[in-house]
Amino acid sequence: MIPDSLCNRVYFSALLPEACPVTFRGLTEVLDRYEVPWSLLEGTNDIWCRDYMPIQILPNQFVGYDYHPDYLLHSAKDRATITDGNEICRKLGYACSDMLGTVKIDGGNVVKAAGRAIMTSKIFEENPSDNLSWFIHYIESALGARLVILPWDANEEFGHSDGICRYIGEDRVLLTNYADFDSKMANRFRNILGACFKQVEELTFCAHRKPHKHSWAYINWLQTEQVLILPKFGIDEDEHAFEQISLLMPEYAGRIEMVDASDLVIHGGCFNCCSWTIREESCYDLPSNGSAL
Repeated sequence: MIPDSLCNRVYFSALLPEACPVTFRGLTEVLDRYEVPWSLLEGTNDIWCRDYMPIQILPNQFVGYDYHPDYLLHSAKDRATITDGNEICRKLGYACSDMLGTVKIDGGNVVKAAGRAIMTSKIFEENPSDNLSWFIHYIESALGARLVILPWDANEEFGHSDGICRYIGEDRVLLTNYADFDSKMANRFRNILGACFKQVEELTFCAHRKPHKHSWAYINWLQTEQVLILPKFGIDEDEHAFEQISLLMPEYAGRIEMVDASDLVIHGGCFNCCSWTIREESCYDLPSNGSAL
């Protein structure tokens, strides 16, 4: 899979500018300043394009899947927000295979990690199989990556791994401040990741007071080759998160920015969730003006 650190083009749902104007203006201002091409995806039914857009395996090679998450099947209103990301991908001119076409996946439940894909066990809940080892091998073959499975915290209905951890290079992963909310679950995450990676780092904040409800979201950054964009919420944790991530990712020294995500996070996600980042070798030949393709 193409690592986040090599992505050089960003897409957003065409619904994002109206739904979350503060976030949209902030993100696109930073992307323009770093000359990162970005565009809007037309034909989407909600803003969370990470979840329904295919997974990039190689330049111009994407793997599609069946995006029909159980949390969007409760009502006609929710079902109307389901988007066929595979079709949108093909309309953009990218090669999108159907290798995982019948497997139910959320893109937010795939964290790329140097030959590995970190997912929660919700993948098994939505795809029951009599032969689990065969199913795991099938997913690994399609993604070209070994699966690292974290337990699904059923208190979080989405079951997305991108709200838990991110790969930060050199065989290291960064765990969000899960221990502030559920120490037992955080310990389970820590043990599993520690068995698969050389080092597990953790975000930590002020232990003497209750954690802010949005502090989990710093891990849900937007990462490109050119710039790393962290969310901010106008709270003390903003500075602490920036300092910790800057120390852990020195390759982005001078290229880490923070953008107000207050009108986005209230909807349940953050920057990784609302963006689709890809590697496109010819992207610098295309206009960086946000035009829809």
